[in-house]
Amino acid sequence: MRCPHFDSGACRSCTLLDLPRPRQLAEGRGRVEQLLAPFLLPGVQWDLPIVGAEEGFRARGKMAVGGTAQAPVLTLPGQSAGTDLCDCPLYPPGVEAVLDGAKALIRRAQVPPYDVARRRGEIKNVLVTASPDGEHLLRLVLRSERALERIREHLPALLDAHPSVVAVTANVHPEHTTAVEGEQEIHLAGAASIAVRTGDVTLFARPRSFLQTHTEVAGQLYRQGAAWVREIAAEHALDQGPAAPRIWDLYCGLGGFALHIALAVPDAHLTGVEVSPQAIDGAREAATAAGISSATFLVDDATRWAITAADGPEGPPEVVVVNPPRRGLGGELSAWLERSGVQDVVYSSCNPETLATDLAAMPSLRVVAGRYVDMFPHTAHAEVIVRLRRR
Repeated sequence: MRCPHFDSGACRSCTLLDLPRPRQLAEGRGRVEQLLAPFLLPGVQWDLPIVGAEEGFRARGKMAVGGTAQAPVLTLPGQSAGTDLCDCPLYPPGVEAVLDGAKALIRRAQVPPYDVARRRGEIKNVLVTASPDGEHLLRLVLRSERALERIREHLPALLDAHPSVVAVTANVHPEHTTAVEGEQEIHLAGAASIAVRTGDVTLFARPRSFLQTHTEVAGQLYRQGAAWVREIAAEHALDQGPAAPRIWDLYCGLGGFALHIALAVPDAHLTGVEVSPQAIDGAREAATAAGISSATFLVDDATRWAITAADGPEGPPEVVVVNPPRRGLGGELSAWLERSGVQDVVYSSCNPETLATDLAAMPSLRVVAGRYVDMFPHTAHAEVIVRLRRR
């Protein structure tokens, strides 16, 4: 992939773009495998990496607004403020047009971009979610509600010009911080969520719920986790009879792993736990759309819920799936998994370093299979999924 903005030095967010793609993958995979080598059972070999398209893949665009209300400029946070990056080659077809529509809305409604140095202005960021079917969810991150009346007045013109936009919201973010968005979300038009076909299911993303960056890679990731759980369930049936296995998906998000597992192991009893109510709403919507009734989704803190539920009459489950944020599982949940007696764990990590820290805290659980995950092509950011077994 080539990018004129990278070549000119205006944008360097794809820090490894000047390296050949095979070298990017080899070096990324090598770093991860070396880091996690102490936690593999003897003789275990890494499977091939999970890889997808290197351009046109980003499910979400996060653009900082600069320039003026008459001539807004959308760039990437941390990059050159004067360079418009709506044509970033990482975005799938259609996103550039929607971003141009957002700029037209800013001009019509005369919403001044937020000036970081002076702490003046109204619109901070424009966020776009794109589905594989070419639909878009548009979010306008504002400093306050002052410009909302003007935005509502001119929003119909954007919707008429860009029918792919199925929902529009305003996010109010008054604080002067590096955070991209705030806590308050105001629905302006369209649906409550956007449908995103991912792997074998359709996920339903609300404005503030987490969605994997690379939809194609995410689908492969969920299928891999489900395939391992299917193998575990088959082994469980041989060892302990036909009783349906209980499976917990902690940090389940929109339900990607749980829903794929429900399809792969139809008789399993699945429980997904996530602290975000928006994400759980999306997971329940996806389960209904897929006709899946074997999965229950709960709003709760994953660590607190797991420890409490394991002390209940049924005890811990046969399998635990975890997909924590970058900070990892943390000491309390790692310690519980170590002492829980759970035989099999599938751990999807967006930060191999915190995965290594968690594995060091769980010496009874060791890697029996693993795959490097190229979720962010052209960057040093690495993800990994591993299957753990109690020894």
